[in-house]
Amino acid sequence: MSEDLFAAQTTPPRANTHELIVDRNEDIVTVMLRVDPRVEEYVSRAWHEGEPLKPEILLRLDFKERRASIFPVITYRRSDLYGPKYEDIREIVFDIPLDAEPPENGDEAQVLIKNIMPLGFMMEAEYGLGFVTLMKPVLYAVEQLEGLKRIVISRHEDTRVERDTFYFSTADYRNLADGMHRITRRYQDESRKDRGVLAYNSVLHRVLPKKYAEKSRPYQNGTIFKLLGGTNVEDTKLKGADRRSLLTVVATNAQAIAKRDFQEFVQLQKDIEIVSLDQLIETFGKMLRQKTVEADWQKLLELNPFILSMLFGQPVIILQPSASVGGFTLTGSGMKIADFVAQNSITHNAAIVELKRPSTVLMSAEYRPGLYSPSPDLMGAVVQVLDQRVKLTTNLPAIKHYGKINDLEAYGVDCVVIAGRTPPEDRIASFELMRSQFKDVRIVTFDELLERLHLLRELLVGQRYISPPDFDEEADEDQVDDGVPWDLRILDDREEPEEEGNDVPF
Repeated sequence: MSEDLFAAQTTPPRANTHELIVDRNEDIVTVMLRVDPRVEEYVSRAWHEGEPLKPEILLRLDFKERRASIFPVITYRRSDLYGPKYEDIREIVFDIPLDAEPPENGDEAQVLIKNIMPLGFMMEAEYGLGFVTLMKPVLYAVEQLEGLKRIVISRHEDTRVERDTFYFSTADYRNLADGMHRITRRYQDESRKDRGVLAYNSVLHRVLPKKYAEKSRPYQNGTIFKLLGGTNVEDTKLKGADRRSLLTVVATNAQAIAKRDFQEFVQLQKDIEIVSLDQLIETFGKMLRQKTVEADWQKLLELNPFILSMLFGQPVIILQPSASVGGFTLTGSGMKIADFVAQNSITHNAAIVELKRPSTVLMSAEYRPGLYSPSPDLMGAVVQVLDQRVKLTTNLPAIKHYGKINDLEAYGVDCVVIAGRTPPEDRIASFELMRSQFKDVRIVTFDELLERLHLLRELLVGQRYISPPDFDEEADEDQVDDGVPWDLRILDDREEPEEEGNDVPF
């Protein structure tokens, strides 16, 4: 692997204004760095009341143990000039090659540093040594471990943590540095392509758009896999525009996916259906616990018409919500309005749904001991849906003619009232006795409808849905409490703000 990228991480050489001070004591050589005297003088006057500054040891070489230690220091105009460069790590140790000789002076010390420094480290002493920018994430990762003061890179060690030291085997460190290099080169190549597209569009397309068509970044195979976390894709949570874009890509490529990876496609369909059902169950439960109006429930059924199919026990399509059954068309103005006019998709038989609220009282006061009569609201809803059936049947020829719905029939119009919740236990018997006697109207409560959704999920998955807590500290940004159930909101195309990174600037 080429090391040009790592070399490029060091600042280009400039006139030598620093001094390396070498002190040798038998097999031990220490090297201190004294920066440009003008920098030292400025820092001394600005922050230390003119007191002279003492340079610290930058490099220690043990030629008997063949180990080198660097002590990265700050070498620019700051109050802590000559202080440690890193927050926790004070010393980095690595092997000295067998052919390296002890330096006698500063120039030899600088040459030696360039020859023995591991890949990914600065080679210019005047910048205080230490990791190059590309390798700083390694430093930050190590510093997440509390109490560490040293890093050792050696062919004699295994990668581990021990006391105040993090040990890298030379092979492991080299693999890590190679990986950092590959990642950086890949994104540099992508950046170069993006800059080329930007330059083309800003220059050629801008001045001669007819001759030079606008370019966009070409798609590269594997991009989505890598962006979604590779093998950790299951842990990826998409947001906002990313989520909507992925759905668009899957939808437009559905046919190709089905042909090439049929089993994956079938599993994808199943997973999406289950997730959608889970979302519907969660939304339905939340709406039951909130104060809602009939329009909220009408919208929910519009978006999820299969719920009506569960009600009727047969395939149903919605012809018209808030339908006029007393006029010439379902969409026109008439004397009677039904919440839904539906149609059996096979027999074309019509059906009417009258929708009330979960708060609708179903059973009123006690009529006799242990017996309760239906509430006026419930009986009114029953009479209302029966009246709507009469109007629909009477006006069906005109509706078919003027509304151009030739396949709508009224052989035996099904009527359903969705209202209230299951009454308390002492009133259930009266409720069941009452609703079982209606031969032309079915009465279904909202909690019964939710239970049917639960049973459907158990049939598909073999497991009951468990509702999440009512509150979520990490709620999705789309779940805005503005009085409208969050899954019924029409999302706009606004981009979400980028999250600010927590990395320390290099």
